[in-house]
Amino acid sequence: MTIQREKAAIHMFVSILTCVALILATAGISTTGVLAQSTGVVATSVKTFTQINPPPCDFSDIFYTENGIVVGTGAGINAPVAGRFGTFRQTGPPASGSQVNWVADSNCSLNDPTRRNFRILATTGGYPDDGSGSPTEFISILAFLTRQTDDFTGTANQRTIQMVDIVSNFEAYAALKQVLPNGQFAGTPCGTMGDPSITPCFPVSSVATPNLRQDWRFATNRNAIDGTDNNNVQGTTIVNNSPFGYFCDDLLGMWIITYFWFLPTIHDNTTQCPSMIQALGNKEGLNLDNTPIVRTADELNFLEGKQVGSNPIPGFSGQNPPNPACMAEGQEDAGGADSPAAVWLVCPALLDPRNGAIAKDAFLDVVRRSNGNALDTGLLNNFSCLQNTGKFCSEAAPEN
Repeated sequence: MTIQREKAAIHMFVSILTCVALILATAGISTTGVLAQSTGVVATSVKTFTQINPPPCDFSDIFYTENGIVVGTGAGINAPVAGRFGTFRQTGPPASGSQVNWVADSNCSLNDPTRRNFRILATTGGYPDDGSGSPTEFISILAFLTRQTDDFTGTANQRTIQMVDIVSNFEAYAALKQVLPNGQFAGTPCGTMGDPSITPCFPVSSVATPNLRQDWRFATNRNAIDGTDNNNVQGTTIVNNSPFGYFCDDLLGMWIITYFWFLPTIHDNTTQCPSMIQALGNKEGLNLDNTPIVRTADELNFLEGKQVGSNPIPGFSGQNPPNPACMAEGQEDAGGADSPAAVWLVCPALLDPRNGAIAKDAFLDVVRRSNGNALDTGLLNNFSCLQNTGKFCSEAAPEN
């Protein structure tokens, strides 16, 4: 066995342990990797803790290649448009002022042989796509991929599965601003996802945080073992059945980006959308566009006119689901027609952000209001608790 295969075997062993933890969690057995739900209360004192989980670092070129990603001089993951951390984007958004997005760190490859020695400081917060809307997700946006033929090798892994097929099962939901600089509401994205019958359109060329109206949602919970793999039952047939789990199979932590937006119907009083939107805003609060924050899959699917069971929007009673729809979603052209818009993200979620995974020099990347305050204080509070105590806020309550 070569050194690199030994390294890959070690990483696979860790992934298998993760799958075991997921099975135990499904059975109701507590594991140390299970994320606590935050109460949004920051601990009043800083506690010391033993570092168990290392902070995130970029993957090595060899590990990208082994998982089907093109690695070359100025190509694939190393193309300027990819903006790979450790090679590009040390300064600039999300870093500001004296911050930097990443630093050289020789401990990275010692802690994990699949990594290269660049540690990520920019820590992006968001919500798990599990229905809770909890501000407990933290990821590292390492790179953007824009064209399947340029960025994926087409080579299957040792299980005869291509990465492009694995990543298509895991969605990161991006909410770009729809209010244009002139104050006009744009009800459709520009490019191939857009509806040419609707004007104006909003740009989708960048998913940098300053372009977002709310924080991300991530499908880290999708796991075939416990049925959270985005199954959709139609009659007796299961469609969209994914055999994969995020932490078990998606070894690069990649996502396909699903963009979601509000339709012009939210301003049409002949539809139910205005009253639905008001009720959702009362429940979840408002984003930078002054439209509601969408935290859960049921909220989005319901407003898209899909059947989700019970109405997920308290305070609204009416047609279930709405017709016409109030929201829509889509994905960029995998052939690169929308380049430089990102189709995929390489941004692994932290399996367990406690006990050192949020380093002392890391900084939080979230959507912020014009005064600099975080749109969601729950993400800010949890980041602070994790950084200072190694625990979520609900776990880090001060001792009596």
